[in-house]
Amino acid sequence: MPERTLSVGIVGGGLGGLAAAIACARAGVSVTVLEAAPELGEIGAGIQMFGNVSRFLIRTGVDEIIGENLVQMDEVRTWGHGPGHPLIGRLDVRKVVKAQGFPWWVIRRDHLHAGLAEGAKRHGVKLVTGFRASALVQHGIDKGVTVTSEDDSSYTFDLIIGADGVKSFMRRQLFPGLKPVAASNIAAYRAVLPYEEVFAKIPEARSKIGYTMDLWGGPGGYILLYPLSGGRELNVVTAYTQNRPVTELEEVDVQDFRDQYKGWDPFILKVLDMVTETKRWPLLVVPPTKKWSNNEGNVVLMGDAIHGMQNHMAQGAATAMEDGIFLGRVLSEVLRGTITLGTAIHLYEKKRIPRAFHKAQSAFTQGELYSVQDADMTARDASMSAEVKAWDRRPGIGEELPPTYRTPQLFSNPWTVPSILYYDAEGDADFAVDEWLMSQGDVDQKTFVSRGLRAKWWSAIRDNGIETWNQIRAKL
Repeated sequence: MPERTLSVGIVGGGLGGLAAAIACARAGVSVTVLEAAPELGEIGAGIQMFGNVSRFLIRTGVDEIIGENLVQMDEVRTWGHGPGHPLIGRLDVRKVVKAQGFPWWVIRRDHLHAGLAEGAKRHGVKLVTGFRASALVQHGIDKGVTVTSEDDSSYTFDLIIGADGVKSFMRRQLFPGLKPVAASNIAAYRAVLPYEEVFAKIPEARSKIGYTMDLWGGPGGYILLYPLSGGRELNVVTAYTQNRPVTELEEVDVQDFRDQYKGWDPFILKVLDMVTETKRWPLLVVPPTKKWSNNEGNVVLMGDAIHGMQNHMAQGAATAMEDGIFLGRVLSEVLRGTITLGTAIHLYEKKRIPRAFHKAQSAFTQGELYSVQDADMTARDASMSAEVKAWDRRPGIGEELPPTYRTPQLFSNPWTVPSILYYDAEGDADFAVDEWLMSQGDVDQKTFVSRGLRAKWWSAIRDNGIETWNQIRAKL
C-alpha cells in the first residue's frame, strides 16, 4: 500500500492546542503549532486535572516532565454561610481517584503548559511563535488550506485546527456571526500566595488548610483554595455576581474585590487580605452550534474557540484537551486508511459537540448553585449535610453514602457526573470509528461479524507487517 501522509497545522499553542499536537503526533501526523505570542507561556493560576485528562498526561509521559509540581489532595471540604460558617460537605479524594482510575491533580497552568510544550517537542511537533494569523484561504476538498500571518509568512496544510481561544480568529473566518457572550453576571478573580507567608501571617492556617481543597459557598459567589507547586503555593480563585455583565478582562481595586465578601468566614477574609492585586476575569460562553468545521472538512475548531464555557466545573481546559485527544485518535485511522479525513471530522463533531454542550450546562448549573442567596442558600447547605454526617460516623475515610444521595457539588464528584470525570477521549474516538464502520458494512450471516469492522482489524495486521495479506488469507 502507498504510504499515507497528513499535515496538520494547529493555530494556537495553549493547553488544548498542545494536547492536540501531542495526540496528532502520536498518530503519525506531521504537526506544526502556530502561536501568536512571541513565546509559549500561560498565566500562573491553578487548574484541576481530573481522570478524564490526567490519564492522557500519564500515557504521554507529560506527568513525568511536570514532576513534583503535580499535587494530589487529601480531601475536598465545603463550608456554608450559616451561623459559624459550618462544614457542609466532605469528600475523600482517595475514593475519587479509585473510582475514576486516574489521579485528580491540581497544578499551576504555566507548569502544565510547560510540560505539554516539552512533551510536544519530544513527539516531534514543530512549534512556531510570533505567528499572528491574519488570513485563511480554503482551496477546496482534498486541496488543503493556507493560513497567513500579519508578517505575510504562510503555511499550507491538509487540515488546520483552530485552537486560538475565546477570541478566536479562526472562528471569525468560519462563523463570523458566532460571538462569545456573558451568559450571566458572574466574574472570576485569581491569585497565588506562598504558603510560608500565609502560615506566618495567619497562624491558624496550619490547622485550617493543607493538602485540601476548601470551598466557601456564600451569597452571590464562592471562594476556592487549594495547594499548588508541590505544596509551596496556595491557589485562590473566587467568583462573584456583579451588577452587570463582564465581557472583558478588567483592572480592579483590590479593596473593592475584598469588600464583595464582607460577612464571610473570618478565616477566609484574612486570606483575601493577603491578596495585593487581582483582576476581574470575564466568564464568557460561546453559544452552541451544530457545526465546528468548514464545508470542505479541512478546517475545524476546538476548545474555547468554539465552546468556551464558564469555569465552575473546572472543565474548560480539560474539554479543549479532550477535543485534541479525540482528534488525534480519529486522524490515526485516516493515516491507516480506515476512514477519510472528512469522516474523521464528521465523527469528531458528532461526538464532541453534545459532550461540550453537556459540560457547559453542568458548569452553569454549578456556578448558579454556589451563587444563590437566602432560602436557596440554606436549602443547598442542608442538602449537603449528609456528606459530613457520613464522614463523622466512621473513623478515617467515612462510611458510604446511600445510593439515593447525589451531591449538588458536581465539579468534584465522579458518582454524580461519571460521564464527565470517567471519560476517556481516546476510547470514545476508537468506538466512534468502530460504530461508523459497522454502519457501513453488512453483518456476515455465518459469523455475525460486521464486515466493515472486521476489515479494520485485518488491515491493521497487514499494515503492521506481521505477515503478508496473502499469507493471512491462506490461513482463514
